[in-house]
Amino acid sequence: MPPAAAAARTTSRATISGADSSAWPEWIGGTAAVELRQALRTGDLAHAYLISGTKGVGKHSLALAFCQAICCTNRDQDDPSQPCGSCRECRNVAHRVHPDVEWFGLAEQQMLSDKGTASSNMSIETIRRLRGSAAMLPLEAPRRVLVVDDAESMLPPAQQALLKTLEEPPPKVILVLLTAEAESLLETVRSRCQRLVVPTIPEARIVSELQAQGADHDLAIDIAELSRGRMAWALEAFQTPTLLEASRKDREEAECWLRQSRYEQLITAYHLGERFTKHRDEVIATIQMVVQVLRGELLTVVGEHVEPAGEEAPQSMTARELARAIAATLRGLADLELNARPRLTLETMVMSWPDMSHR
Repeated sequence: MPPAAAAARTTSRATISGADSSAWPEWIGGTAAVELRQALRTGDLAHAYLISGTKGVGKHSLALAFCQAICCTNRDQDDPSQPCGSCRECRNVAHRVHPDVEWFGLAEQQMLSDKGTASSNMSIETIRRLRGSAAMLPLEAPRRVLVVDDAESMLPPAQQALLKTLEEPPPKVILVLLTAEAESLLETVRSRCQRLVVPTIPEARIVSELQAQGADHDLAIDIAELSRGRMAWALEAFQTPTLLEASRKDREEAECWLRQSRYEQLITAYHLGERFTKHRDEVIATIQMVVQVLRGELLTVVGEHVEPAGEEAPQSMTARELARAIAATLRGLADLELNARPRLTLETMVMSWPDMSHR
């Protein structure tokens, strides 16, 4: 993948922060926002929250709204969970410069690194820095909020270091862990947090929101299809053409991979397997796009060939092959998350794909 495309894949969190200044996004799916707002209304706040969901579903937007609600000095009198979104405190939270809201993640770790190099794992030094910050009293807000982004990237030693803070939470401090893979965290960590899930949402809802933001119908549909139900990603893609173009290139690469001969598919699988360690997110994104393309093919086949009662449609075997390929590809993704050997996993996955070279 070209460097520009890879860079575009990384969501600009500063941009999102500014876009989220109006606080609670109405498009957040599930009950996570409802539960957080109820806790703010009653004052019954947990000392730690674990917010999970696929990258791009809106976990950051939810965390920002929660932090604004805590720090806002101009809250709705009838609803203390509703920040104004425009006061100095709300703006500072949105721009990540509020003294009582601190973010810890891979991006922040890289900025503070002496060498400035990126890492795929959050270091124990970062967690130690968090523990030091947790010992401080709030300066302006009634509570300090420490947000741990990319929580799934913590290795066991870092998680163990964080566990000490979770077991003995400092007064007036709330920890918010954001993760795309909650099960990768130690059970002892998960059990000490109140767990909230932000799910993906239907494409029709994304199309509607994008059109409300000014996107034309065809563009909204294209972005929604690429989003895989991730509203925050869809909104960012609409605002950032390079991000959208990178995803379109991913789709083209996935379609090309599927339509190769079996030998060529295996060669591609081999190369992706070799790249997996250093370019994990890019390889995962390509495989996820393969699932999306296969699902589109399956819907096309099922829609074009409705089986008459008591008869088997001529293309039913193709539908079964596509369904089997989707299952195998999803299984491959799950195996990769369990640290299976990348090259072998991808080659095994490809062997379950149907012959689509003629399509």
